[in-house]
Amino acid sequence: MVLNPPLVIILFLQVWRFQVLAAQVPLTVSNFMVPTRTGRAPFTISSNGEEAETFFMVFGDLQSSERVPLVVSHGGGGTHHYLKSLSRLTEENSIPVILYDQLGFGLSTHFPDQAGNTSFWTVDVLVEQLIELIKFLGIEERYDFLGHSFGTVFGIELASRPEAEAGAATALRNRHRIRAGLRKLVLWSPCGSVELMDEMLKRRRTKLPEDVREALEKNEANGTTDSEEYKNARMAQMHLDFCRLESWPNDLLESFSYSSKDGDAALTLFGNNPLETTGTIKDWSARKSAKHIAVPTLLLNGYYDWSDEATEPLLWDIPVVRWVTFSNSSHLLHFEEPERFMDMVSNWLIRD
Repeated sequence: MVLNPPLVIILFLQVWRFQVLAAQVPLTVSNFMVPTRTGRAPFTISSNGEEAETFFMVFGDLQSSERVPLVVSHGGGGTHHYLKSLSRLTEENSIPVILYDQLGFGLSTHFPDQAGNTSFWTVDVLVEQLIELIKFLGIEERYDFLGHSFGTVFGIELASRPEAEAGAATALRNRHRIRAGLRKLVLWSPCGSVELMDEMLKRRRTKLPEDVREALEKNEANGTTDSEEYKNARMAQMHLDFCRLESWPNDLLESFSYSSKDGDAALTLFGNNPLETTGTIKDWSARKSAKHIAVPTLLLNGYYDWSDEATEPLLWDIPVVRWVTFSNSSHLLHFEEPERFMDMVSNWLIRD
C-alpha cells in the first residue's frame, strides 16, 4: 500500500508540501545572528551499527561563555530552520544556543532503506542521537534543554529515567551521565502522552468553524485530500491552531520545504492518520516517568494550541514546575509573541 504524506500537525510541523504553503501564505523575512559554528557530529547507532551524522548549528561560545549552553530540539516533521530566531537568546543574553536536526530530518543523516522499519525509527534512537551530540560538543557536565512539541519527548526522556544500576548497559549508563549534567528544562507545547494529544486533536476539530470542519471531514472521507478545497481548509485550520500570524516567517517555510525529503522517518514515527497517531510513538507516555524529573521545568503553550489539556498532567507529575500559557498564541509562540517568549525563556534560564 502506498501511503500519502501526513496531513495533520503531529506533535508539531505537519509534513506538508512547501509549494502549497508558499502559494497561500505571505512571507516575512527573518533576521538572526550568524552562527558561530555549524557541523556534523558522527556517531554509531547502537541498535544496528550504522554510521550517522547529526547536523548542528551553534550560536555563541560553548567554552568561554559564563552562561549554560541551551540545546534545542525541533518538533516532529520539522527541522532546525524554524528555530533560528532563538539565536536572540545568544545575542541579547549571551546564552549559547545549539540547534540540530533529528535523524531522518533536515540536514542530518537519512535512512530511506529503513522506511517502515518500526524497530529502527523509535524514540530511543533519537534520544541516543541527542546524547551523542551532547557528548560530541563537550557540554555533558552542564547544559539546559528546550524542546518544542515532539522535541519535548527527548527532554522528558533524558530527565526522567531512573539512575543506572551497576552492570547496566552502556547506553543506559550514558543516558544517566548525560542526565546528571542537565540543569533546567523548557518544555514548549508538550503532552503527557500521545494518547492525550490525539484526544485533544479530535476535540479541537469539533471547535473549528463549521465550513472548515465539514470541508476537512468530507475530503478525508472521500480520499480527496489533494483537492483545493481540502488544502484551503487545512490552511484555515493552521491559521487558527498552528500559527495565527497572517504572514509566516520564511524560516518556518524553509522547514516545510524539507517535508517531501523527510517522509520516510515521519511516516514510520507518526503514521498518516489525520486524527490519530499510528506510528511507532503511538504508545509513548510520560505519565509514569515525569515524577522522576529532578530539574526545574518550565511548561509553555499557547491558548489556541492543541496541547492545553494534554499538557496538564505534567503540571501535576513534575516535582518542580511552572506552567505559562500565552493568551495570543497557538503552537509557535516564538513567532506569535516573540518578545514575551524570549523574555520568559531567558529569565527562566538565567535565574538561579
